[in-house]
Amino acid sequence: MIMMGLHLTQGAKPKDRIPFRRLYLHQLVRTSEGAKMSKTKGTGVDPLQLTQQYGTDALRYMLSSMAAPGTDIVLSEDRILGARNFANKIWNASRFLFMNLEKVESAGLTLEELAAPEIRAKAPYAVKGEGALAHRWIFSRLAAVTAQVDAALENFRFHEASQAIYQFFWGDFCDWYIEWVKPQLVSPDREVAMPAWRNIFAALDNALRLLHPVMPFLTEELWRKLPQRAGARSIALDHFPGPRPAWNDVGAEDAMARLQEIVVAARNIRAEMKVDARQKVAAELFTRGVATRTLVEENLDPLLRLASLSALTISSNRPDPQGAVVRSTAAFDLRISFGDTVDKAAEKTRLLKKIAELEKDIASKQARLADQSFTSKAPGHIVDALRATMMNRQMELQKLRDRLGQLG
Repeated sequence: MIMMGLHLTQGAKPKDRIPFRRLYLHQLVRTSEGAKMSKTKGTGVDPLQLTQQYGTDALRYMLSSMAAPGTDIVLSEDRILGARNFANKIWNASRFLFMNLEKVESAGLTLEELAAPEIRAKAPYAVKGEGALAHRWIFSRLAAVTAQVDAALENFRFHEASQAIYQFFWGDFCDWYIEWVKPQLVSPDREVAMPAWRNIFAALDNALRLLHPVMPFLTEELWRKLPQRAGARSIALDHFPGPRPAWNDVGAEDAMARLQEIVVAARNIRAEMKVDARQKVAAELFTRGVATRTLVEENLDPLLRLASLSALTISSNRPDPQGAVVRSTAAFDLRISFGDTVDKAAEKTRLLKKIAELEKDIASKQARLADQSFTSKAPGHIVDALRATMMNRQMELQKLRDRLGQLG
């Protein structure tokens, strides 16, 4: 193409006749079995059929998220379904915001007042009281992911850009930020609700712009639901997010990471104890760090909500592991007692049964690995996989024995 351009555009300077200076060669797209797609072999897939079934944006995102240099793209239904789930998550999160906005419009708050272009441009806004940390944190995360996506797109690392915005939107924005600030959005205090809504719409707007290159149709539709400046024609023709060093807030990111660690620890304990999702339990947090204690006290309400706790007692003494499950980190220990949440007799019976099954499985694998005829003839990766599986089973067995001991 370059040579044809030089040949056909006579008279112009050579540098003006070169149509492009950077070329991107994408990977092969293969079937789920790893075969090269070919019409003659009948291994091709009709992309129009896939887009009708799963959506154009889902297929586009799946392909871009797997476009790692040096590896072929394996087109499988599971991966497209995962991309479609992500598209649904984006739509549902945005729909949740617009539906809840209708509830507060009766209080005099309007979409123009909360999400006009000039309003979004001035974010973030200070939110008074408990929960202000989450707003500082989300814009710091947004600044970091914007820099990451910009660098990835500049260097044609489309998979890194896709994965970065996926982790931000699904994890940071939906699972943490929206859940953290929900009470603020419906607060009767206008000085709390208004800046919270302005921040969340500004963050959504920036996230949609980052997503647009890999999900153009969905982001265009959602972007149009936000107020736009006069003459704005498309998100594709509007500016792409650039560096925002003023949003960087290392302190907010460190503090939020500590709070998330506490919530995750509580959720893991609840899952291990098999506590009903609707049942709230009391917990004890042990820390000698003044900063951690202050941080927890300042964010107690969102911690209780997101961890499904009825109460959280803070102490500086080491916890008693008996009759409870304890999760420990360098900064804190979190303890949830069995109390009435666990039927000890039933739990002991279940643990003993599971321990017996694991012991039998481990003994079988040990016998197989001790068989010289098997280890000498079987492929190396099979033997290694069996050994790794046995080690995992042994670790699981030890955890069950520890839990049985905790039950007393």
